[in-house]
Amino acid sequence: MKLLIVDDEKLTRDGLMNSIDWKSLGISAVAQADDGLHGYETALTFRPDIILSDVRMPHMSGIEMAEKLQLINPALSIIFMSGYSDKEYLKAAIKLKAVSYVEKPIDLEEISDTVLEAKAAVEAGRKAASSKALSLARSRAALASRLAYAPKGEASSFLSEDLDFDFPRDEETVFFTFLIQFHHNTYSQDALTAILEPVVSQVLDGLHLKEIHSTRQGLLYFYHVWGHSDYTANRKNNLGRLLEQALSPLSLHYHIIFGKNVKGALHIHDSYNSAVIELQNSFFQKYNTYRIYEHREIYDTFFDVSTLNMDSRLSETLLRKDQKQTELLLEELFRELMPPQNVLPNQAKDLYYKLFMLINDTCEILNLVLPSAKEPGDSLWGYISECESIYELQELLTQKTQQFFSQIQNRSENSSTVYLIKEFIAGHYQDETLSIKDISEHVFLSSSYVCTLFKNETGQTLNQYLTDFRIDKAKKLLTDPRYKITDISARVGYSDGNYFGKTFKKQVGMSPSEYREQEGLT
Repeated sequence: MKLLIVDDEKLTRDGLMNSIDWKSLGISAVAQADDGLHGYETALTFRPDIILSDVRMPHMSGIEMAEKLQLINPALSIIFMSGYSDKEYLKAAIKLKAVSYVEKPIDLEEISDTVLEAKAAVEAGRKAASSKALSLARSRAALASRLAYAPKGEASSFLSEDLDFDFPRDEETVFFTFLIQFHHNTYSQDALTAILEPVVSQVLDGLHLKEIHSTRQGLLYFYHVWGHSDYTANRKNNLGRLLEQALSPLSLHYHIIFGKNVKGALHIHDSYNSAVIELQNSFFQKYNTYRIYEHREIYDTFFDVSTLNMDSRLSETLLRKDQKQTELLLEELFRELMPPQNVLPNQAKDLYYKLFMLINDTCEILNLVLPSAKEPGDSLWGYISECESIYELQELLTQKTQQFFSQIQNRSENSSTVYLIKEFIAGHYQDETLSIKDISEHVFLSSSYVCTLFKNETGQTLNQYLTDFRIDKAKKLLTDPRYKITDISARVGYSDGNYFGKTFKKQVGMSPSEYREQEGLT
C-alpha cells in the first residue's frame, strides 16, 4: 500500500518521512509533494492509496486536491492535518469520503493510528468493490449464457428481470456473437480468463463496443456484442484482425468465429447458434485465425468420405512400398477434405483413424515395428480424438507413413525375404491351395531354407503364421453380421467349414459362432 505526504512545510514532510516506521504500518512506498498542485500531479503518477495532507497550502488547498483526486479514485483515503480550527474547512472535509482529521502540532502516535485506520478502510473498500465486481460479472455471465442457450420465449423472461447493469432490451439494437475456442490450453480456467478478458476488453473498448460474455466447458468463450447500428463484414474483419493482433503475444492456440447479425436481445441465441455451426469448419483451418458465418446451401448436405476409397488405395501403395505414390495420396486426401467440401470433424477423424489402423495392420503383415506413438491410454481412437485440427491429423498420418517407409528401407536382407513372404501370404491367403512350395518359389529359395529362415526371424513356423493370419482375418469378418460363417470360411482359405471351425476354436478358444455372440453381433 502506498502513501503520499503533501505539505508546504519541508520540516513537517521530512519529519514524517524519517520519524515513522512506515513498513511496520504496512506502507510499502512513501512519496511527498510541497503543495496541493504538486500533490495532485504526483498522485496521478504515483497512485497512492492514502494521502496525508495539510489543509491550507499555496496554489491548491488540500480540500481542492482531495476533491479532484477522489473523482479519479473514489477509494482514495485522505488524512488532513491542520493547525487551524476553521469550521469552513472542516465542513468541506466532511463532504469528502474516507477522510480523517488530525490537528497540528503533530502527534506521531496519533498519525500512526490514523494511518492504520485508513489502511483498514482501504482494504475493506477493496474487498467490497471486489465482491461487487464479482457479483456483477456473475450476473452478466449468467445473462450471457441464458441468452445463448434459451429460445425466444425463455429469453423474454430473463430480460424482464431487474439487472445490475445497463443492457438494451429494445427490439432494434443490433447484436452479434463471437466465439473464441481455445485448443490444447495448459492454463487453468481462472488463469486463462484473467489473461483473456482484459485483452478482449481493450479491443472492444477501442471500437466503442459493449459486451456480455461467458464460457462453456472451460475452453469456449462467447461474447454477445452491441454498440453500432450495423456490423458489416468489413467491420467484423477489422475486429478479427485486431483480436488476432491482441492475442498473438499470448502463445495460445485458438479460433475466432463471428455469428450472424440479429436485431434485439431475444434473438441472440440465433447469432450464437450460427457461430457454433461455423465453428465446425474451424477444424479445417489453421490455428489463430478467424471466420465469419455465412449461410451456404452446402450445410444441408455432407460429403461422403467413403467415395474417396482411401483405405484400399493406401493399402495398395503401402504393400507396393511406393513411397512417392503414398505421399501423393496423402496430399490428395488433405485437399479433398478441405472446404468447400462439407465434412464434419468426426467424419475426418473416423477416416484418419481407419488409415492409421490400416498402417498398423500392414506393419503386422510385414513384420514391421514402428517407434511408439504418443497414444493416450494406448488407445488409437483416444489419440485421434484429441486432435483439434485436420492439420494435426495430416501431420500425424504423414509421420506414421514416413516411419513405415523408414523401417522398410532399414530392413536387412533376411528381413526383406521375410517381408516378401508375408506380403505374398497377404495377397494369397484366400487361396485354399496355398502351400509352402508356392511361397518358396515366390522368393526363389528352397522350402527347407524358407522354413528355417522364417522361424529364425519371427519365432513362428510358416504354417503357424499362415494359420494365425487366416484366423485374424476371420475374426475381423465375424464382426460384420452381413457375412455367414460358411462364407467367411471360404474367404480365408478354408473350403471345409468343419475344419475351419475346429481350427478357429483351437486358436481362439471358442467356435466362430461363440466368438460372434461374445462380440454381441448376433
